[in-house]
Amino acid sequence: MDRDELLALMISTPAPAPRLDAWDSVLVIYASHLERLASKLDEKDLGLLVASGAMFYRTLCQADSARLQAVDRPAGPRSRNSDDPTAA
Repeated sequence: MDRDELLALMISTPAPAPRLDAWDSVLVIYASHLERLASKLDEKDLGLLVASGAMFYRTLCQADSARLQAVDRPAGPRSRNSDDPTAA
């Protein structure tokens, strides 16, 4: 199977989606799979897979940080609506 086929499988395979605040559970699952396969991999291949997990982790950390900043950001000034009875 080539890279494109593997990527298509990753995208199209049904999988449960973790809650946004529990994305790190995906890394725990990934590490468990690596643990099971580690004895079948040479050091270089294992290192490449660990590095991929590290990149995935950092990407998720950045996305989570951006999500939290968006949630914490003030909404900004509200436009006045003539239908709003509280608008002065």
